[in-house]
Amino acid sequence: MVARLKEFRINHLFGLYSHIIPINLDERITIIIGPNGRGKTICLKFIEALFRKRFFYFSEIPFSSAEFEFDNGDLLKLECADDRDTSLLDRTPSRSIHYTLHSDGKEDVLWMPERVLAREARRFIPPNWRQANYDLWIDENDGEELTTEEIIARLRIPSKLASSLRQDMPGPLNELIKAVDCHLIETQRLVALPPETDVREFRHFYERERVRTPRSQLAIQQKAEKLKAILKETLAHYANRSQSLDRTFPLRVFEAQGSPTLSEDELRRALETLDQRREALMTSGILDTDYRPVRLRAGAINPGVSMALEIYVTDTSSKLDVFDDIRSKIDLFKELISKRFIDKTLHIDLESGFKITSRNGSDVPLDKLSSGEQHQLILIFDLLFEVTRNSLILIDEPELSLHVAWQKAFIESLSRIISLNAFDVILATHSPAIVAMHFDLAVELGPVDA
Repeated sequence: MVARLKEFRINHLFGLYSHIIPINLDERITIIIGPNGRGKTICLKFIEALFRKRFFYFSEIPFSSAEFEFDNGDLLKLECADDRDTSLLDRTPSRSIHYTLHSDGKEDVLWMPERVLAREARRFIPPNWRQANYDLWIDENDGEELTTEEIIARLRIPSKLASSLRQDMPGPLNELIKAVDCHLIETQRLVALPPETDVREFRHFYERERVRTPRSQLAIQQKAEKLKAILKETLAHYANRSQSLDRTFPLRVFEAQGSPTLSEDELRRALETLDQRREALMTSGILDTDYRPVRLRAGAINPGVSMALEIYVTDTSSKLDVFDDIRSKIDLFKELISKRFIDKTLHIDLESGFKITSRNGSDVPLDKLSSGEQHQLILIFDLLFEVTRNSLILIDEPELSLHVAWQKAFIESLSRIISLNAFDVILATHSPAIVAMHFDLAVELGPVDA
């Protein structure tokens, strides 16, 4: 079972604030509120930095210690060392961070990594190469990305110095961090981002580092392309299962022995249920309308025909099962968007992923939607289709560009999405409308009634 973050604690943030953020594991939604300057966004970025192995971030933020407590009893503590130096990479103050992993019944695991960049190794790395996270380097000139091992080989860094870049961590610590799939959704959600070729690829999608890449398109256009790819992949899975079952169907009918297990009434109802499932898929836009329903004639059914139809029902149900997950998400996607878009309708389209039409039926270009409409569509899409189960999702200011009615409905919509996708959310907000009906989910980082 994947460990879930249970509580996050940070001490002397900016030398001023100490925060305790308990995570609502039952409702799976935690709301961080507080005055500006108390570190709401910093806390989100701090959590993301650990699970995305962006360890350089910790040396840039003034704090004394931080603790990550998990529901399996594990406790990871980060402590700042007293020694100070200047990173030659970004010329900002940098401190050593010491890590201690405590697990019940096991010996503590200690990790005291060296500087992300040793002084001696700096001369081998051109200034255009910047370390984005633990194992990702980005060329700011053209957006090229390399792993640590790739940049060591590319730049021919001597093996004696390469260890200062690898920063190999102890296995138990690495496994704990790697097990939590964490993503930060920042305030900039409409920015042009590079297109992704793999529908499952999510790891860099919201990182600011990707903004600099030369190829780009609007984020909302990328979502349409992603849904197109998801539908294509699902239909391919459906076709493969159909071909596999269809190949053996005649043999299974021939070898079927005994009496049918379904009565004639049960068989008719089973066929009607299949038709209803197909119609729902066509309404959702997942399947086309080229389908003729199976209708039984009145009167008794030959036992051999009944047996063949039973096998047909079982096979067809198995084929349609492929669409259950995507159909549930698409139906909720359409429902939530329909409540937010005035005089516009979202359509699922196999050729374009999705499209928007106005009340008079004309197509609305995606880039012509308002910023609020784009923000809502992108955020809902990501939470439904991009996020993997049991992920930890951090959202900064979900109220961005949303009018009050949308803000009031946000937590309810988020809860419905979580019921389908089962992930944890920590969000930071300034919106009274979001918090008003859900104050039991809120964690205050300082007074909020001033």
